[in-house]
Amino acid sequence: MQQVTGIQVIIMCKAPVTGRVKTRLTSCYSPAQAAALHAAMATTVILRAARLFADVVIAADDVTHPFFAGFDLPLRAQGEGDLGQRMALQARYAFAARAGSVLLLGTDSPHMPDERLLQAADALQDHDIVLGPVEDGGYDLVAMRRLLASIFTGVQWSSGKVLAQTLVNIERQGDAVALLDTGFDVDFPEDVDRAKQCGWQWP
Repeated sequence: MQQVTGIQVIIMCKAPVTGRVKTRLTSCYSPAQAAALHAAMATTVILRAARLFADVVIAADDVTHPFFAGFDLPLRAQGEGDLGQRMALQARYAFAARAGSVLLLGTDSPHMPDERLLQAADALQDHDIVLGPVEDGGYDLVAMRRLLASIFTGVQWSSGKVLAQTLVNIERQGDAVALLDTGFDVDFPEDVDRAKQCGWQWP
Protein backbone atom coordinates (compact mmCIF):
# COMPACT_ATOMS: atom_id res chain seq x y z
CA MET A 1 0.00 0.00 0.00
CA GLN A 2 1.27 3.45 -0.88
CA GLN A 3 1.98 5.70 2.07
CA VAL A 4 -0.11 8.80 2.63
CA THR A 5 1.77 12.01 1.89
CA GLY A 6 1.10 15.67 2.59
CA ILE A 7 0.33 15.16 6.27
CA GLN A 8 2.70 15.04 9.22
CA VAL A 9 1.74 12.55 11.91
CA ILE A 10 2.98 13.54 15.35
CA ILE A 11 2.92 10.90 18.07
CA MET A 12 2.87 12.30 21.60
CA CYS A 13 4.80 9.68 23.55
CA LYS A 14 6.11 9.30 27.08
CA ALA A 15 9.22 7.27 27.79
CA PRO A 16 8.35 3.90 29.41
CA VAL A 17 9.65 4.77 32.87
CA THR A 18 8.51 2.44 35.65
CA GLY A 19 6.14 4.14 38.02
CA ARG A 20 5.46 7.08 35.70
CA VAL A 21 3.31 5.57 32.95
CA LYS A 22 0.00 3.67 32.89
CA THR A 23 -0.32 3.91 36.67
CA ARG A 24 -4.05 3.11 36.49
CA LEU A 25 -3.11 -0.39 35.38
CA THR A 26 -1.26 -1.19 38.59
CA SER A 27 -4.32 -2.64 40.30
CA CYS A 28 -3.64 -5.76 38.20
CA TYR A 29 -0.10 -5.21 36.88
CA SER A 30 3.14 -4.34 38.63
CA PRO A 31 4.65 -0.93 37.85
CA ALA A 32 7.29 -2.68 35.72
CA GLN A 33 4.61 -4.59 33.81
CA ALA A 34 2.64 -1.38 33.29
CA ALA A 35 5.75 0.30 31.87
CA ALA A 36 6.35 -2.68 29.57
CA LEU A 37 2.73 -2.51 28.48
CA HIS A 38 3.11 1.20 27.71
CA ALA A 39 6.23 0.45 25.65
CA ALA A 40 4.36 -2.22 23.70
CA MET A 41 1.42 0.10 23.09
CA ALA A 42 3.66 2.94 21.94
CA THR A 43 5.62 0.63 19.65
CA THR A 44 2.43 -0.58 17.99
CA VAL A 45 1.16 2.97 17.46
CA ILE A 46 4.48 4.26 16.12
CA LEU A 47 5.07 1.38 13.71
CA ARG A 48 1.51 1.55 12.41
CA ALA A 49 1.81 5.26 11.70
CA ALA A 50 5.17 4.79 10.00
CA ARG A 51 3.71 2.08 7.79
CA LEU A 52 0.76 4.20 6.69
CA PHE A 53 2.26 7.70 6.46
CA ALA A 54 5.39 9.06 4.82
CA ASP A 55 6.01 11.80 7.40
CA VAL A 56 5.96 10.68 11.05
CA VAL A 57 7.55 12.44 14.02
CA ILE A 58 7.80 11.25 17.62
CA ALA A 59 7.25 14.03 20.15
CA ALA A 60 8.87 12.65 23.29
CA ASP A 61 8.83 13.80 26.89
CA ASP A 62 12.48 12.71 27.20
CA VAL A 63 14.37 12.60 23.92
CA THR A 64 17.40 11.05 25.68
CA HIS A 65 15.56 7.89 26.71
CA PRO A 66 16.93 4.83 24.87
CA PHE A 67 13.43 3.60 23.98
CA PHE A 68 13.15 6.20 21.25
CA ALA A 69 16.45 5.21 19.64
CA GLY A 70 14.78 2.02 18.42
CA PHE A 71 12.77 3.88 15.79
CA ASP A 72 14.24 5.33 12.62
CA LEU A 73 12.08 8.44 12.89
CA PRO A 74 12.61 12.13 13.64
CA LEU A 75 12.42 12.92 17.34
CA ARG A 76 11.32 16.20 18.92
CA ALA A 77 10.96 17.31 22.51
CA GLN A 78 7.32 17.80 23.48
CA GLY A 79 7.99 21.09 25.22
CA GLU A 80 6.51 22.49 28.40
CA GLY A 81 2.95 23.09 29.59
CA ASP A 82 -0.21 21.03 29.65
CA LEU A 83 -1.11 18.57 26.92
CA GLY A 84 -2.92 21.20 24.87
CA GLN A 85 0.03 23.57 24.97
CA ARG A 86 2.39 20.80 23.95
CA MET A 87 0.17 19.65 21.08
CA ALA A 88 -0.20 23.23 19.88
CA LEU A 89 3.58 23.62 19.94
CA GLN A 90 4.06 20.44 17.91
CA ALA A 91 1.48 21.55 15.34
CA ARG A 92 3.20 24.94 15.13
CA TYR A 93 6.54 23.22 14.41
CA ALA A 94 4.95 21.09 11.69
CA PHE A 95 3.25 23.95 9.88
CA ALA A 96 6.39 26.10 10.17
CA ALA A 97 8.17 23.29 8.32
CA ARG A 98 5.46 23.52 5.61
CA ALA A 99 3.50 20.41 6.48
CA GLY A 100 0.30 20.32 4.43
CA SER A 101 -1.71 19.18 7.45
CA VAL A 102 -1.10 17.64 10.86
CA LEU A 103 -2.43 14.57 12.67
CA LEU A 104 -1.67 14.28 16.40
CA LEU A 105 -1.83 10.89 18.08
CA GLY A 106 -1.38 9.52 21.58
CA THR A 107 -0.28 5.99 22.40
CA ASP A 108 -3.31 4.71 24.33
CA SER A 109 -5.10 3.05 21.39
CA PRO A 110 -2.84 0.27 20.08
CA HIS A 111 -5.91 -1.57 18.83
CA MET A 112 -6.86 1.30 16.49
CA PRO A 113 -7.51 -0.04 12.98
CA ASP A 114 -5.63 1.37 10.00
CA GLU A 115 -8.93 2.59 8.60
CA ARG A 116 -9.44 5.07 11.44
CA LEU A 117 -6.20 6.89 10.64
CA LEU A 118 -6.90 6.83 6.92
CA GLN A 119 -10.43 8.14 7.49
CA ALA A 120 -9.02 11.02 9.52
CA ALA A 121 -6.59 11.94 6.76
CA ASP A 122 -9.31 11.70 4.12
CA ALA A 123 -11.76 13.81 6.13
CA LEU A 124 -9.29 16.71 6.12
CA GLN A 125 -10.10 17.24 2.45
CA ASP A 126 -13.50 18.66 3.45
CA HIS A 127 -13.00 19.75 7.07
CA ASP A 128 -10.68 22.03 9.02
CA ILE A 129 -10.44 19.65 11.99
CA VAL A 130 -11.01 15.93 12.57
CA LEU A 131 -11.45 14.40 16.02
CA GLY A 132 -11.55 10.74 17.03
CA PRO A 133 -13.83 10.57 20.09
CA VAL A 134 -13.27 7.93 22.77
CA GLU A 135 -15.63 6.65 25.42
CA ASP A 136 -14.05 8.48 28.35
CA GLY A 137 -14.92 11.88 26.88
CA GLY A 138 -11.61 12.59 25.18
CA TYR A 139 -10.23 11.76 21.76
CA ASP A 140 -7.53 9.47 20.40
CA LEU A 141 -6.54 11.73 17.50
CA VAL A 142 -6.89 15.28 16.28
CA ALA A 143 -6.07 16.37 12.76
CA MET A 144 -6.03 19.87 11.27
CA ARG A 145 -5.19 21.38 7.90
CA ARG A 146 -4.02 24.72 9.34
CA LEU A 147 -2.71 25.82 12.71
CA LEU A 148 -5.65 25.99 15.12
CA ALA A 149 -3.87 26.15 18.45
CA SER A 150 -6.74 27.93 20.19
CA ILE A 151 -8.94 24.82 20.10
CA PHE A 152 -6.87 23.48 23.03
CA THR A 153 -7.34 26.58 25.21
CA GLY A 154 -9.16 26.14 28.50
CA VAL A 155 -9.55 22.37 28.12
CA GLN A 156 -9.52 20.32 31.32
CA TRP A 157 -7.15 17.56 30.28
CA SER A 158 -7.53 14.08 31.79
CA SER A 159 -11.19 14.77 32.45
CA GLY A 160 -14.41 13.64 30.80
CA LYS A 161 -14.88 17.14 29.39
CA VAL A 162 -12.02 17.14 26.89
CA LEU A 163 -14.03 16.45 23.74
CA ALA A 164 -16.94 18.69 24.70
CA GLN A 165 -14.71 21.63 25.60
CA THR A 166 -12.67 21.24 22.42
CA LEU A 167 -15.87 21.23 20.36
CA VAL A 168 -17.01 24.43 22.08
CA ASN A 169 -13.73 26.06 21.03
CA ILE A 170 -14.14 24.82 17.47
CA GLU A 171 -17.73 26.04 17.27
CA ARG A 172 -16.68 29.44 18.60
CA GLN A 173 -14.18 29.74 15.75
CA GLY A 174 -16.64 28.52 13.12
CA ASP A 175 -14.36 25.77 11.83
CA ALA A 176 -15.71 22.72 10.01
CA VAL A 177 -15.20 19.63 12.15
CA ALA A 178 -15.58 15.91 11.39
CA LEU A 179 -16.10 13.36 14.16
CA LEU A 180 -15.08 9.76 13.64
CA ASP A 181 -16.85 6.83 15.30
CA THR A 182 -16.32 6.55 19.05
CA GLY A 183 -13.41 4.35 20.08
CA PHE A 184 -11.77 3.63 23.42
CA ASP A 185 -8.41 4.07 25.12
CA VAL A 186 -6.47 1.53 27.15
CA ASP A 187 -6.51 3.09 30.60
CA PHE A 188 -7.61 0.30 32.95
CA PRO A 189 -6.82 -3.43 33.20
CA GLU A 190 -10.08 -4.45 31.55
CA ASP A 191 -9.19 -2.27 28.56
CA VAL A 192 -6.09 -4.40 27.91
CA ASP A 193 -8.25 -7.48 27.40
CA ARG A 194 -10.67 -5.49 25.29
CA ALA A 195 -7.83 -4.26 23.06
CA LYS A 196 -6.64 -7.83 22.62
CA GLN A 197 -10.16 -8.86 21.62
CA CYS A 198 -9.97 -6.15 18.95
CA GLY A 199 -6.87 -7.79 17.52
CA TRP A 200 -3.98 -6.11 19.35
CA GLN A 201 -1.31 -8.65 20.15
CA TRP A 202 0.71 -8.27 23.34
CA PRO A 203 2.42 -11.17 25.14
